[in-house]
Amino acid sequence: MSQYLPPQTEKLQEKIKHIVVLMLENRSFDNLLGWLYDEEKPPNGQYFEGLYDDLWNPLDNIDSNGMPFVEKVPIQKNGVKKSKYGKTESVPVDYCFPDPDPGEGFKDTNHQLFSEYNVGSLYPPQPINMGFVQNYQNAMLYGAYSFGDSPSNPRDIMKCFTPEQTPVLSSLAKNFAVCDHYHCSIPSQTLPNRSFVHAATSGGNVNNSPNSFTDAKTIYNQIQDAIDGGRNDLSWGVFSSNMMPTSYYKKQKDKPGETKDDHFSLTRLCMTQLHDAKYDDNFGTLDDFKQKCADGTLPSYSFLEPCYGGEDQNDQHPPADIRPGEQLMADLYNAVKTSKSFENTLFIITYDEHGGCYDHVPPPGEAKNPDPNNQPGQDGFLFNRFGVRVPCILINPYITQGLIARPKGYVPFDHTSIIKTVQECFKLEGHLTARDEAAPSFSAVLTEASPRTSFPEVTPQKWDTKIDVDHENDLHRVMGKMVNKLTGDSNDSGDKHHLEHLQESYSKHFIHRNKEHLTK
Repeated sequence: MSQYLPPQTEKLQEKIKHIVVLMLENRSFDNLLGWLYDEEKPPNGQYFEGLYDDLWNPLDNIDSNGMPFVEKVPIQKNGVKKSKYGKTESVPVDYCFPDPDPGEGFKDTNHQLFSEYNVGSLYPPQPINMGFVQNYQNAMLYGAYSFGDSPSNPRDIMKCFTPEQTPVLSSLAKNFAVCDHYHCSIPSQTLPNRSFVHAATSGGNVNNSPNSFTDAKTIYNQIQDAIDGGRNDLSWGVFSSNMMPTSYYKKQKDKPGETKDDHFSLTRLCMTQLHDAKYDDNFGTLDDFKQKCADGTLPSYSFLEPCYGGEDQNDQHPPADIRPGEQLMADLYNAVKTSKSFENTLFIITYDEHGGCYDHVPPPGEAKNPDPNNQPGQDGFLFNRFGVRVPCILINPYITQGLIARPKGYVPFDHTSIIKTVQECFKLEGHLTARDEAAPSFSAVLTEASPRTSFPEVTPQKWDTKIDVDHENDLHRVMGKMVNKLTGDSNDSGDKHHLEHLQESYSKHFIHRNKEHLTK
């Protein structure tokens, strides 16, 4: 089978009627899938861009005589410790690393890729991915992303999970298609990258702050335009986990008819063109999504969100335990697999950004700036470079088992490939920006002439760790500021009930405001 797959647009339009995307948080490709084919060859005669033992990163160190030297920190398997003499020994498996949360902003990512915080925008050098360990140490000791957490071993950033530790994601990768050259859209944080998966632009934003909202037309608006123009075959929905139970909403649920089940959507929060009350019915819970799978009433396009905080956090954002996220993937895969529409559904599992986790593949340049005038954004970035690789799994019966999915041509898969696939599949007119116009779609992965009938059972590992509900990452703080800006509320971001405040303020603003609007 070819390493680079040609597009099959007609087959996409003929076979696929539903596209479902689950986007998790802050993990690089190597962190979760780098060892996928460690001691075996992938099927179908294809090459897999995975980890190998000779990879390393430098770390400034001082020897016992007080002399500085550069330590070569090798790549590691989680649960295995290497001695300086090359011997290995088993150590306890850690499902909650890296801890503390690494640096993930634009300048931290520059340092991870180029070993420099400031990089020329117009003519950047070639990235070499040799700054992850040093940047992790710097971020823990001096950076803005440690949040006062106790520093840990910076060498842990070179530690990556094995397939045995990620049984759901790895099983799906080996049984369907894994994209080993899928990159997040920009070399930075969560919100700008999530904006790219929704709108093929971040509106010039490069970091989560100071501006966190994106006022750009989304793929949902593009679908809605087609619906409003007479396309009654189209629909869309955004489905999310509850952030957490709150005392406010427990009281509200005791008042019949006053509210629907509580849910928090980061998609709706950050994309301002989805704030309008007329879109209220397009947002629901993951239970709503599962019911639609069972009923055979899936929307044309569904975007799924994990739980970002609280006791039920399952987004896999470091330092959260990854196993609840594996359970989430398994639950949603089983819902899609047992649905009446599985044969006609393309299920995509991916991550918004690398979150500072190690990856060895240099991100390519030559990305298209979504700004029509090629204007630079925050920090002078021209959006001419892709971000770090992140996992992306594609699931459908027409996909050959064990497919390594890379598109034919020079443009890699990125978040805007999801938009391009939706546009092609549902024959939407036009594009959102130059980025999705140039992106390859996922039509190439439909390699089977007829649908497969045998599919894997996936079993997540059990866990007994407890989520630290008082722990806050950068995303929690930014979301709190966004909600406060919308509502005019305020809350001390250091308060242990910060996440509950965030949930309640979001619910009051969107759900109650919308109901008041609709009853006038």
